[in-house]
Amino acid sequence: MMIRSTARWVAGAALAALVAVPASLRAQGNLSVQGLGYPPGQLSTRSAGTGGALAGVDPLTPLNPASILDFAVGTAYMQLAPEFRKVTANGVTDNTTTQRFPVFIGAMPFGDRLMIAISSSTLLDRTWQTTQPASQVIGTDTVNFKSSTTSDGAVNDIRLAAGYAWTSWLRVGLGLHAMSGRDLVTVRRIFEDTLLYGNTTEPRTTNYTGNALSVGAEIFQRDLGFITFEARRGGKLTQSAGDTVIASGHIPDHFGASVAFTGISGTTIAARTALDKWGSLGSFDALSGAAHDSWDSGVGAEVAGPRLGGISSVWRVGGRWRDLPFPADGARVREGSLSAGLGILLAQGHAALDLGAIRASRTAGAGISESAWTLSIGLTVRP
Repeated sequence: MMIRSTARWVAGAALAALVAVPASLRAQGNLSVQGLGYPPGQLSTRSAGTGGALAGVDPLTPLNPASILDFAVGTAYMQLAPEFRKVTANGVTDNTTTQRFPVFIGAMPFGDRLMIAISSSTLLDRTWQTTQPASQVIGTDTVNFKSSTTSDGAVNDIRLAAGYAWTSWLRVGLGLHAMSGRDLVTVRRIFEDTLLYGNTTEPRTTNYTGNALSVGAEIFQRDLGFITFEARRGGKLTQSAGDTVIASGHIPDHFGASVAFTGISGTTIAARTALDKWGSLGSFDALSGAAHDSWDSGVGAEVAGPRLGGISSVWRVGGRWRDLPFPADGARVREGSLSAGLGILLAQGHAALDLGAIRASRTAGAGISESAWTLSIGLTVRP
């Protein structure tokens, strides 16, 4: 009984250290989910299919609040995006699947010029699991066991946005953001000799709260193209366990701009770039491995396709390049991806189904490579 109690105490102490010092999470076996987690980018299925190039003008992507005017009518949208990830390190390959629900949004018009929308999107995804062999000296014995650490949670961006048609060629928008998240970290110790040592499971929950303000604009000429701008000013972000604040900093500021050409009937060709000031995380920096500012750029196209069984279709293709905010063993993690997508109208235009596939490759020059397939499914419903 004493040995079992000692093992539980050791596991509890290890878990407390893990939560108090998020930098230790870098031991997990992947490149993308370092530090405070993986940033999916808050892209809808439509935008993801174009490499993020349409994010500035896509109302389904909650980045530019001015874009919600493109809904025109009351709209609801939901997205599912599972990721199938493969990590190779020192000749050993590990495969994992992560289920994500990146974007939910609902919008309602008020007159001809004003649109209000509320959305929830994933800012940072903290879902991962790692298992590794370990040993512990208990008394005079060296005890072998498997140490498994699982994280299940996310930091979500809940936005209330208003878009206003200022003139026939200019739209502006304002967004109020509440950042909210929860992360359940569970450490399990599975002993080889279960007759003498009892397996242990120790969960620990942390919460995230913060706020931000965003503005956006669209300047467009329907027969030529558009230019968009968006900016988000981050407020305070805190991580707490119960009533204890573990770390604090600021939501990263975000600046984005895009340009598109629509002079060819049924075709939009676009490019976009954005800067995220992840370095403003403050005390999260030291604890999570010196987060750095990162650029996120993409090019893509959306083209009206043939009718499929009498149903209108839109085809998409794009490429995206960016740095992830948290390093792996001190090295920047770089991500490149190619994407393709399809959109079709359903129920006589009262619904739309978007499908997308993204192939991503991530490197950090640390002897580890990571590749992933993400399948994105978006459903839009209108009255």
